[in-house]
Amino acid sequence: MPGWQPEIGLKLSPQQDDALKAVADWLADGETPIFRLFGYAGTGKTTLARHFAEGIDGAVQFAAFTGKAAQVLRSKGAKSARTLHSLIYRPRGEETISDETSGLSRVSPTFSLNRQSPVAKAKLIIVDECSMVDEALGRDLMSFGTPILVLGDPGQLPPVSGGGFFTEAEPDFLLTEIHRQARDNPIIDLALHVREGKELMHGDWGAARIIGKREVETDEVLAADQVLVGTNRTRRRYNARLRELKGFEGPLPMSGDKLVCLRNDPAKGLLNGSLWQVMTASRETTKPGVNLIVKPDDDDIDQGAAKIRLLKAAFEDPDADIPWPTKKRFDDFDYGYALTVHKAQGSQWNNVMLFDESWAFKETRERWLYTAITRAAERLTIVK
Repeated sequence: MPGWQPEIGLKLSPQQDDALKAVADWLADGETPIFRLFGYAGTGKTTLARHFAEGIDGAVQFAAFTGKAAQVLRSKGAKSARTLHSLIYRPRGEETISDETSGLSRVSPTFSLNRQSPVAKAKLIIVDECSMVDEALGRDLMSFGTPILVLGDPGQLPPVSGGGFFTEAEPDFLLTEIHRQARDNPIIDLALHVREGKELMHGDWGAARIIGKREVETDEVLAADQVLVGTNRTRRRYNARLRELKGFEGPLPMSGDKLVCLRNDPAKGLLNGSLWQVMTASRETTKPGVNLIVKPDDDDIDQGAAKIRLLKAAFEDPDADIPWPTKKRFDDFDYGYALTVHKAQGSQWNNVMLFDESWAFKETRERWLYTAITRAAERLTIVK
């Protein structure tokens, strides 16, 4: 097949071999812009994509939705992996925005489509954890005309509102066989148990363990890269407790606080679900908003600091019903020490502590638990 040569020495199962041939045929035909290679955790889709990339005659660009997912890709050998946003948009400069409430102006970085992006010159772009990509981002990516291989997992929850641009169609190839090395990974093994409808029992398997609530130790919770829960009520309660344990006071974000973005604003480089750390916060005033400078919490190499403006009332009274005309004038963030599994989609962390609230999701219980388990890259503690 022109343009692709299989790597010598890679041992593939018949199903993996068929998958590589199907991708190679698609790329050679050049008739459709997207190929959907989906597979469950442990089927080797990322490894396969990397091996396919190594056989391509020309540049291949790896991408993911979040900085953390791009980091995980790089750790798996996809050295070029970057966030989609940093790949296809470029800073356009700074824009002065008037604040209708205070009458003051503020300066924010703005972004526009980067026609000189590496995507424009690449032979292929490979997008991992594609479920969170929304229509605007998906169409901007497709506008470069570069073939796109998207990797997804049909076992996960449907994406939160707005995402799902690449996952709403059926896969072109579905990997179902868990490969041998993955079976030795306790995290993958737990995910397989859940997918097969088996009940999870308490136990310790090294990289993964399941414990009772009474066994939870504060130091362990604080040491986790990310705490995951099911409901927003639990998330708010745990965020308040974790802030308290870390020494933060008062309802408003302080320097060092961890925040999660709740609404896309590509022009400012803000993506729904991305995590940020507060660098500086403006002094307390009687005005309704507070200005913050934030940086990516995951040390995303592609994303710089951002200036955001938050509505104080959203933090002082989280249950308040704030009208949309007021809300839309401010950026939408909340504390990010604990996240719901729905919000954590499209990202991974090395060390995850999961408080099992699968009971709250009767119809999607197994998919919720499967999605939660597969957010952990190296270590997982489930509390149930």
